[in-house]
Amino acid sequence: MEQCLFCNIIAGKIPSYKVYEDNSFVAILDINPANPGHLVLLPKAHMSSLMEMSEQDMFKFFTIARALSLSLLEFGAEGVNFLYAMGETAGQRSPHMLMHIIPRYKNDKVKFVWEPKKFSEEEFKTQQQKISSLIYKGAQPQQQTSTPQPQQPTQAPQEKQEKKIYTLEPRQGGYW
Repeated sequence: MEQCLFCNIIAGKIPSYKVYEDNSFVAILDINPANPGHLVLLPKAHMSSLMEMSEQDMFKFFTIARALSLSLLEFGAEGVNFLYAMGETAGQRSPHMLMHIIPRYKNDKVKFVWEPKKFSEEEFKTQQQKISSLIYKGAQPQQQTSTPQPQQPTQAPQEKQEKKIYTLEPRQGGYW
């Protein structure tokens, strides 16, 4: 995208301090860092959120993020925060998807705070049920390919089969 700051950085039209680059992703030093070594990891393809990324690319993205965080620990950081925001309400300020990888140091005065909200046990249960049902939305029931055999009383209990979670498909042009 011509107007996107990060697309212009990726294209080399705006200078940056690259620390990592491959065919799909680039990591640069943040020019407004929270701490020394603050990195920004972004896909080279313009997309607004993780929802537009294939599962294979998402795996690679987080594998790179992990490697970058390990390098920051070697750099001298005592810990690392991953900061990803999806949507303006969540704090996303760029139309280009990115993840901040922030090295943390004792007494660095970087704060991630919120005012805790109080919920009753019933409210927690309602939230739990609703979110759990949405996670499995769209999952296809497992088809049995053979006739079930009666279990022998001496058999060990079968392991609980995992439910298939919602299949994420790459999406274009929005958060959902």
